[in-house]
Amino acid sequence: MNSGETLERSIGKKAEKEKLKKRKNCDDVVPILSSQLDEIKEEKRRMHEEKKESMCIALEERREAMRIASEEQRELIRIKEEKNEVEKRKMEDEIMMKDTRTMDHEQKEYIRLRRLEVLERLKSKYLS
Repeated sequence: MNSGETLERSIGKKAEKEKLKKRKNCDDVVPILSSQLDEIKEEKRRMHEEKKESMCIALEERREAMRIASEEQRELIRIKEEKNEVEKRKMEDEIMMKDTRTMDHEQKEYIRLRRLEVLERLKSKYLS
């Protein structure tokens, strides 16, 4: 025997049995771990789908809320415009009915011009 060569000792029966037993345990564990991994993957996929679905629902609810708010805003604007129109008509009616007998010449002229404006606006509105 050369000094650079090492002799390998053959594995004894006990060690061989131990090695086979460990390998068998590993072989038994692999399918169990694989099954558990598949279950975890499926659970993760299901949770992702649920999250995606709940986000879609939340988005739809938000869109609906915005649509309702927009409709309410349009209704408020319409009501304000209507109120402004009523106020404007009320002021125009007051101008048209104003008694000018006690007014000086400039005041009478102002009322006369305003009356003409009101009449022109009404003519253009109803005769066009």
